[in-house]
Amino acid sequence: MVELALVLPLLAVFTVVIAQFALVARDQLALWQTARDISRRVAVATDPYGEAALLRSPRTSIDIVDGAVTVEISRRTNLTFAGFDILRRSITLDAQVSMALEPQVAFTSDVGGDEFVARGP
Repeated sequence: MVELALVLPLLAVFTVVIAQFALVARDQLALWQTARDISRRVAVATDPYGEAALLRSPRTSIDIVDGAVTVEISRRTNLTFAGFDILRRSITLDAQVSMALEPQVAFTSDVGGDEFVARGP
C-alpha cells in the first residue's frame, strides 16, 4: 500500500502530461490538414490569386511564387494540465505547406470526341 501511495501521484502526473501532449499533437495535425486543404484549393482554382485573396486571414498567409502556392498558418492554443489554472500556458502552433499550381486543362470537343468509348467495370 505504501508503494502504491508513493507511485500513484507520479503515475497520475505522467498520464496527464501524456494526454496533454496528445491533444497538442492532434491540434498540430489538424492545423497541417487545414494548410493542405487551403493550398490544394488555391492550387486547383481557375484564378489562384483571387482564391488566395478570399482565403487569406490575419492568421493565414498565402503566397504564390514561381508556380507554387505556400500556405502558412499559426494558431495559439492553451495547455491546461488537467484543469489547473496555475499551470496554464499558451503556445503557438505553426504549419507551412507548399504545393505546385495545377495547370489549367481545357477539354475541347475534339479531344476524345465520338471515338471515346466508355468501358464498364
